[in-house]
Amino acid sequence: MRDKYKSNKAVSLALLAVMLLAAFPAEGAVNGPKMKVYSFEEVGEIAQLNSGDVIRQKVSVKQAEQNKTSQLSNYQDQVYNYYNDPDSTITESSLYSLQESYEDARADYLDAEKTMENLKPKVAYQAQKLYLDILQGERQIGIQELEIQRLKGEYDLARIKTAFGAFTQTQLNNVKIQWENALDTLDNLKTTQQANRDAMREYLALDDGAEFGLEDPPSIGEYTNVFDEDAVMADALKNSIALKQAQKEVDELGDNVARFEREGQQSQADRLAASAPGKELALKETRQSLIKTVEKTLKDYGSLESALVKAGESLASSQKALATTRMKLNMGISTLNDVRAAEKAVLSAEKDVAQAQYNCYLGAKKVSLLKDGVLV
Repeated sequence: MRDKYKSNKAVSLALLAVMLLAAFPAEGAVNGPKMKVYSFEEVGEIAQLNSGDVIRQKVSVKQAEQNKTSQLSNYQDQVYNYYNDPDSTITESSLYSLQESYEDARADYLDAEKTMENLKPKVAYQAQKLYLDILQGERQIGIQELEIQRLKGEYDLARIKTAFGAFTQTQLNNVKIQWENALDTLDNLKTTQQANRDAMREYLALDDGAEFGLEDPPSIGEYTNVFDEDAVMADALKNSIALKQAQKEVDELGDNVARFEREGQQSQADRLAASAPGKELALKETRQSLIKTVEKTLKDYGSLESALVKAGESLASSQKALATTRMKLNMGISTLNDVRAAEKAVLSAEKDVAQAQYNCYLGAKKVSLLKDGVLV
């Protein structure tokens, strides 16, 4: 596994061969299919159609719609028989029960539709976050490959020093372990990147192993990045599906208790009323949890701009250090490995700046979705 890093000359020759092949494609390759490159916006849109969660929710919506239609038809038939068939055994209370069943089915259908409405932007957010993770994964792999070159150079130098007695065998082994650990890290990065690309293929409805590209840098476009905290909190509480469901359960319980009391079924009313404190506690806890989520999301978003500024400052500092190190190399007071380390620092800082920019978008999008009742 380590042989591919043993010769920089071999790597250079391999790269040259790849460049020549790219410049002079094989016969028949010129008119071959081009790899599809997806934009940031496209990924979000396509994912909303192909996500497994969306497909499953579509089934739930369809089933809820069919149940609503069935309950309505059954209720209408029974109402017709009640008023038009003298021999009908249908009672008024059974009609009320059928009406409630229909209203429950209709409410379930509306809930399923609302869940679908909220699920689509959530899926788009997840797919676009994955898009950015893949771009950053490619950058991290490039940085790690540069680090491997640096550590391989240190190892080669350490072997020479060891041969001349300037390094102990223990020191040589330590340098070798660092190089090998870097190789393992690269393998792990590539494994993670492959998993991310496989996940993206699912969003894009591509065959296993199908090649695709992502525009880099991504065209994110304009987005809302200024929020009124009170308005965010109010909208989140108003639009939360979980909070609405908890409130619905409390309200339905109260309605059922009142109905049983009207019908003289006090024991049944008392039995239901006994569960009221649990329902009310669940409502309270759901509300408190949502409030904490909103507060944390806003707090996290508030720190993203300063993180971007710090990342920019770190990049400027690393660029200055690289220029100084290169100047020292020309003066003979710095080494090539020092330059490689400085180059890695610049690449890492550039990656951090990109991540800080991405985080600003993702954080703002998270707040916007939260206002609409969507948790990501």
